[in-house]
Amino acid sequence: MNPGQGKRKGRKREKYTTEHVPLEFPSCLVCGKDSTGIHFGVYSCEACKTFFRRSLLRQTPYKCDKNDNCPIDAGIQKGAKSCPACRLQKCVDCGMSKEGVRQGRYTMTQRTNVILEVQKLRESGSALLRETAQNDEQLLSEQSRTPTEISSSGSSSNSSIQDKEILDLSKDIQRTSIMLGDEESAVSCDLSSPDNPSDVLRSIMTAYGYLEHFTKFLTDREIRDLLEDGKSKYVDKTNLFGKLDYLPKEQYNDFYEKTQIDVDGRKKLLSEGKYEFMKMANDLVKFSKNIPFFCDLDIEDQKALLKGSHFEFFTILQHRSMDLDTEMCISYTGKVLSLDEACPYTDKETMLRWAEFSRDVCKLCLSPEELALVLGICITFRDRCELNQPDIVESIQKRLLDTLEYTIQNAYHFEKGRRLAKIMDIFVRLRVIGDEYLKLYKVMCNDPCMQENLPEFLIFS
Repeated sequence: MNPGQGKRKGRKREKYTTEHVPLEFPSCLVCGKDSTGIHFGVYSCEACKTFFRRSLLRQTPYKCDKNDNCPIDAGIQKGAKSCPACRLQKCVDCGMSKEGVRQGRYTMTQRTNVILEVQKLRESGSALLRETAQNDEQLLSEQSRTPTEISSSGSSSNSSIQDKEILDLSKDIQRTSIMLGDEESAVSCDLSSPDNPSDVLRSIMTAYGYLEHFTKFLTDREIRDLLEDGKSKYVDKTNLFGKLDYLPKEQYNDFYEKTQIDVDGRKKLLSEGKYEFMKMANDLVKFSKNIPFFCDLDIEDQKALLKGSHFEFFTILQHRSMDLDTEMCISYTGKVLSLDEACPYTDKETMLRWAEFSRDVCKLCLSPEELALVLGICITFRDRCELNQPDIVESIQKRLLDTLEYTIQNAYHFEKGRRLAKIMDIFVRLRVIGDEYLKLYKVMCNDPCMQENLPEFLIFS
């Protein structure tokens, strides 16, 4: 026996460490954003991968209203609603297919090929990137804007696109506190016939078109599949690690101050929700600017109305995203969460009450026109906050109410009264849970963890 073998046997092996550099992939072939690998056979980002996976589950085909020729790229998707039919067609044209699903790790040969491909793309595009940077510089100079207000097309970080979108929205927040929307995205509030319900309906449906929540184009079956899949994963996680409840706010802050450990994951949750929250706020403002005559209001009244209605607005908008049976929910951008882990500041009983309300709204099967009008009415309650022009706000809401009655009359005829009563009951119940939320909101705004990791949330205070 080798005398050195006995010593080696009892010796504790040193921990192997390496300076691992994350693998960088070529851009998404569908939209041009940073990809996260090969999905369904081609390099694609998480958004396009998820979209294509959902399309495989969809029962009815997508339809394009613009001759099947809509542009699909990162710049277009940021500012406008993407056409799902054209997006799916581009996925197929790029080579995405169900049979292209791959499993397992990248081999060393595959990893090397990816690195070489990225280097080749970077070298061939370096001149173009320099030219783009110069053009951006010139454009910024002409518009008297700071360099941080425009996205650079040459970043190679996997999260660069989202970071730039966050930066853009952050600048909007700083400029107007609450009015985050793109000024060019709003259509004129002038109507040829201000009291004509059909004109009001046309305007409010334009507003509704700016809302880009994840479940907007999903069927009930597709939403159910996502919730059940999320529930299965959540059960597997809790079976493996146990149920990890959030700590009380004071206890968490005290522990974090002493250890700097995010013990229940709320710091990570809030940081990841930054883009999602600002996307919601931006959509809210775009919608409000297209409510007839809303943009003619005093700017302080506009701010006050949006601040006071944001919870009720998104509770109605996202009513199909919260499920009482599975006790799961889908966030604005598509993240599936258990009600237990959705918010560290809200107890389970409160979340269940909100889910029960969402279930009752689902039973109404609101048409897009009814939903859009209900959302507009949510924003225009004059008694929710102090206003400089309360009478004008009331007149705006009256036009919306008259248009809602007109829409219901056309669809339900003799059942109009009953249908209208059921929808009006939504606002009564919303006020109850809305007041409950406002108390909770004040607590959240005073929490140091919220102030540090999601300060944008404070704009509604």
